[in-house]
Amino acid sequence: MFDLHVHTTASDGDLDAKQIIEEAKRNGLTKIAITDHDTIGNVSACVSEGKKNGILVIPGIEISAEVDKGEMHILGYGFDINNKEFNQVMEILREARMEKNRKMIEILRGEEFGFDITLEDVQRQSVGESLGRPHFAKAMIEKGIVSSVPEAFKKYLCSPQIEAVKRKVLKPQGAIELINRAGGIAVLAHPHTLKLSYEETYEKIKELKSYGLAGIEAYHSDHSKEQVELYKNIANKLGLVVTCGSDYHGPVAKPKILLGRGIDNNLPTTDERIFRAFYDKLQAKEAVYK
Repeated sequence: MFDLHVHTTASDGDLDAKQIIEEAKRNGLTKIAITDHDTIGNVSACVSEGKKNGILVIPGIEISAEVDKGEMHILGYGFDINNKEFNQVMEILREARMEKNRKMIEILRGEEFGFDITLEDVQRQSVGESLGRPHFAKAMIEKGIVSSVPEAFKKYLCSPQIEAVKRKVLKPQGAIELINRAGGIAVLAHPHTLKLSYEETYEKIKELKSYGLAGIEAYHSDHSKEQVELYKNIANKLGLVVTCGSDYHGPVAKPKILLGRGIDNNLPTTDERIFRAFYDKLQAKEAVYK
């Protein structure tokens, strides 16, 4: 079994390196990719823990990219984690994320909500470099504002006021080319978040391929069977590899999503043909993680 979209405490996941490998082993996984937001903070530790437990850990990352509507996330795999340019850009992106967090605190403390919550409250929920909305949710639980992470998102963290707070992100071409220059391959994560029609999605992914996109995450926990077939069709037409990832964050952040299984076992993570096609693409790139 495998899972190519996994988060840890380095960003907004619940489990640290040791715990995520233990969870992978418990669930029968033999291959995972660590794809935290804007950071590779837990990659080396996960690789080390993986080797001890017979689990192949592929260095990865998830980078937000600029779009007119919806959301675009680019997954990077197999790049050089010591690449200077790559790490400098990630540091800039993390600072942009922190600036957004400061603005979110101002809104939550403002007249409309009036919550007694500080950035320090949120930072206490994180042990990693990349602070995000799940950490806000956990802080809101601690402060007694909400009783669960889903409630925090539903009532406040997905409100128009919070959604209006934007942060500086890379353009799609910049994100893809950065990953490629660092020796990795780039894959479009969960394309349903683009919120585009089939024709628009096809044209957008065709554009991304011109920048060096290598694949599409057709299999994702939130994708319906119809969406999976749609994205597989686009991948086949454009000659892109199809990948599969749960987008696992842990039992608190996203309790419905299980590592290597998705939601209600909706992921074909036992199909080694999917992983092999992805792995062959990495080897063809001569990815440096080997």
